[in-house]
Amino acid sequence: MKLKLWVTSLFTLGLLFSFVFSIILALAFFFNLISFWLMIIGTIFIHFVLWLVSPYISDWIYKWFYSTRFYTYEEISNHAYAKFLKKVCDEHNIKFPKIGIIKDQNPTAFTYGSASFNARIILTEGLFTFLDERELEAVIAHEAGHIVNKDFIIMTIASTLLSLLYQFYVMFAKNRTSSDHEDKKDPLIFIGFVSLIFYYVGTYVLMFLSRTREYYADEFAVKQVKDPNFLSSALIKIAYGIAAVPDDENTARILNSTRSMGIFDFKAARDVGLIRENSKGQKGMLERALSFDFISPWAILLQLKSTHPLVGRRIKRLSSMTNSPIFDFSGILSMKIDKKRLWLNFLKDASIKYIYIIIIFFYIVYGLIVNVLIFSSLLKGGESVPLSQILSAPLMLLVTVFYWLFVIALCSAPILRTRYMYSKKNFEKASVLDCMADIYASPVRGKPIEMSGKAIGRALPGFIFGEDMMFRDKSGIIYLNYESPIPVFGNLYFGWKKVEKLINEPASIKGWFVRGVTHHVELYRFNTTKSTIKSYVRMWSIIGQYLLIVFVVFMLYMLYLAF
Repeated sequence: MKLKLWVTSLFTLGLLFSFVFSIILALAFFFNLISFWLMIIGTIFIHFVLWLVSPYISDWIYKWFYSTRFYTYEEISNHAYAKFLKKVCDEHNIKFPKIGIIKDQNPTAFTYGSASFNARIILTEGLFTFLDERELEAVIAHEAGHIVNKDFIIMTIASTLLSLLYQFYVMFAKNRTSSDHEDKKDPLIFIGFVSLIFYYVGTYVLMFLSRTREYYADEFAVKQVKDPNFLSSALIKIAYGIAAVPDDENTARILNSTRSMGIFDFKAARDVGLIRENSKGQKGMLERALSFDFISPWAILLQLKSTHPLVGRRIKRLSSMTNSPIFDFSGILSMKIDKKRLWLNFLKDASIKYIYIIIIFFYIVYGLIVNVLIFSSLLKGGESVPLSQILSAPLMLLVTVFYWLFVIALCSAPILRTRYMYSKKNFEKASVLDCMADIYASPVRGKPIEMSGKAIGRALPGFIFGEDMMFRDKSGIIYLNYESPIPVFGNLYFGWKKVEKLINEPASIKGWFVRGVTHHVELYRFNTTKSTIKSYVRMWSIIGQYLLIVFVVFMLYMLYLAF
């Protein structure tokens, strides 16, 4: 245990050192202790060293925490998958990577390294359990594709450029207090804030790059195994395996720590696994459920924040590479879709989701207009006078009305937003599979539903304080999210004392089905023959939004006092 602690401490301190040293460089530049170019060179050098040594540090982590064993080709040359990978490496003139095997039944795979000369491919034992030989080869070919395409080197360079953009923001912000460059003060501050904007935009560009590299790795795998169906079926089976295998502490660490590197985003994979299980024996239902990912307007926004392509888009792309796909989306694409309903719902949902941004935007416009009027008056009169003396009575009334409209909008937004998201009107009887196959579902506007079935376990198996449950009806399984009237402790108590008593009891539920990258039901009522449980999702939505408004207003007020 002491050795594990030492290795972990070394890795953690090394990572934190890189963060802290970057800040120290920025401060050193701020106080004119180092030059601009020395700071840039120092930042690049730190990232270069980390790029070079990080694979070896990762090896230690996986060995000591996850009992990973690494193999050379000679040690596993009798296995078919090793022979397949050796053939791929020879064809593309790359060194055979070290193969790491993790003793865990959750199926996942990932690649890391500085370049092809020290690349590693990590596989869990779950892959050998859930996949057949050709599917396993497709997954390995996908990981080899990352090595051949050298995309992790590009990702490293891109991450370094992002870091430099943030450094530029820090450096140029120092000109606020600079008296030596008064004539350049404003332009440099502007450049600094533009760098910050580029930094945030760059993070989305980096995620786009990450999704693109997954597509190209898929293409590489298809070329190696000669049939995209093997990778398609492997992805669905991996998703099912991640959903089916109970999580323990070790498994949770593996999935969380490799989320961006894995062949799948495990959080999305769990829901795809449930879709696969729920749609067994019902032709076309899996494709219909996955079609949300390329039909719904929300899919575009949801994918922006993801390091992996949405599963439906990925499977559809693979299916288009063959004339006989195992997942046929042609029926979905020819299906009659009410696009007007789809887009009107999206626009309404987006307006509700971003209502605070809309309110603030109009308030900024209002503030600019008022300030222009005041400034115009000062230019004419040269003295500050009350606004009522600058504007005519009708204009003054208009300004006052707009001000109070802003206050009323801000105060009423939490209630109106929550009533839209969680409407108590028209609860309709539905099945799990019907909900999952609904292309008009939304991540904002919960669909009011009623279901009959039973809770079959906790959403987090083995966690005795887990308040969320898995619910099964005649068509499938779905997650239920419960909220207690008492924050944190109420949820823990419910998970500890109540959940176990509800499991396997015939029940009916009312709630709101929400569909995004993942999907679940926000619980409103859970009824059994013995008791009725009420969930307070709506109440906490309102309270949470008011607390956020108070916090933002307080922070703005503190900034106002500071300046």
